[in-house]
This record gives sequence, structure tokens and C-alpha cells, in this order.
Amino acid sequence: MNKNCGVLFDLDGVFYISNQAIDGGQKAINLLRKNDIPIRFLTNTTTKPRNVICDKLNNFGLEVYKNEIFSASYLGINYLRSIGSPPCHLLIHENIYSDYAEFEMKNKKPEYVVIGDRGHVWNYDDMNQAFNYLKEGAKLIALHKGRFFQTSDSLEIDIGAFVAGLEYSSGKQAISLGKPNPRFFQVALDDMSRKSEEVFMVGDDIVNDILGAKNLGIKGVLVRTGKYRNSDLFHPDIKPDFIIDSINYLEEVF
Repeated sequence: MNKNCGVLFDLDGVFYISNQAIDGGQKAINLLRKNDIPIRFLTNTTTKPRNVICDKLNNFGLEVYKNEIFSASYLGINYLRSIGSPPCHLLIHENIYSDYAEFEMKNKKPEYVVIGDRGHVWNYDDMNQAFNYLKEGAKLIALHKGRFFQTSDSLEIDIGAFVAGLEYSSGKQAISLGKPNPRFFQVALDDMSRKSEEVFMVGDDIVNDILGAKNLGIKGVLVRTGKYRNSDLFHPDIKPDFIIDSINYLEEVF
């Protein structure tokens, strides 16, 4: 095993589905920690703060630390800080409002509309208000533009549909921060002090995980769990470097 490599992991669909752990997660982590391979966890999740995500993983028996987790919500905070902490209108989950408390949210003329996952509380009035802010000059930030995700029961539509609706109606293109944005992967690479060609990305999403990683020169490892479908293998433009049945078989890559 190359000691200079690093590994990025998606979470949902790789280590768990809903509240059910997928076998082999700690086995994979042990393999890498034993060989001093740095790991980071990249998730488009925007419904939980990093400490809550970490607690969930720990409750599954996984040895994961908060500073190893990079979420789209966390990236959103850093991005807003980098552009001067402008006044915002937030369409995000109530669980992460406190994380965004440092930003002005009561301004009648917000500079940005920030959209993340809100679970099942989407409604017309909220979308229409966001639309009007955009028409009045606000810019649109999407914490991610996911198409769908896997639950224990079925696939569920993700926030990309709502983002696309606001883009269409307002004529504005969203600044999307989560995977597959290269910036997201680069933040993790910098944190690990690794070059892209030394790193592997393990995920269940052929676009967000595999294409996003390969666009930056990172090797893509597709797992046949979570939102994976057999049709992913026939994607005309995206070819994973490795395909494994689940995280339980990560050693096959090395």
C-alpha cells in the first residue's frame, strides 16, 4: 500500500443507508489507519451539523473524528465567510440554522439566497419568496444540487429539483458548492496535504462522487450500495477506476 496515498469517502450509501449501517465500515477504516493513510469524509448532507454526523457514525461503531468530516453545509459557511459574510435568505434545514447564525438573516434585501435540504417542509410560499429575492438582485447559492438519494424504503428526490426550479424561474444560475464541485474535493485534498493523483474517492453516486473526483484527477471507486444502479456501469462518459460490491471489499483496491 502506497503510504503517500489518501482516501476520500462519501457517507450516505457507502457507510449507511438511513439508520442502518453497511457491513465493513470499520474494517475499511482500520485498514487505512493501520497503514497511516489519511482519510476524509465528503458528504452533501445539509440536514445535520458536523458534530451530529460524527455522533451518528460513532454510534454505528465507526472510529471517525469531527475534523475529518467535510459537509456541504460546512463548506457553505466557509464560502460565505470568504465573500465577506453578506446578508442571506436561508432555505435550509432547521437543524443547521444555528450554524449560520453569524450571518445577517433579517435583511429585506438579502444579497444571497442559500438553499439546502429541508426534508419534507418545502412549500410554495417559501419558494416564491426566494424567487422574488432573486428577481430583485440576490444571487443563488446551492449547498449542493443532488438529484436523489437512497433511503431504507426507496429513492427520494433531492434538492437539485428545487434549485433547478429557482434557476429556471429567475434566470439565475446557482453557485453550487457540494459534490461534484472541484472546490469541495480540493478542500479535502489540501487538508490531507495530498495531490489528486495520490487519492481515491469511494462513493455510490456515479456523478457526484466518481465524475466529481475524476474531474480533478482523483481515482474513482464505485460501490454497489446506496443509490448505485446497474445502469451506472453503462454511463457513456463516466468510467470508475474500480468497482467493489461494498465498503467491506475496499482491500481489493489496494
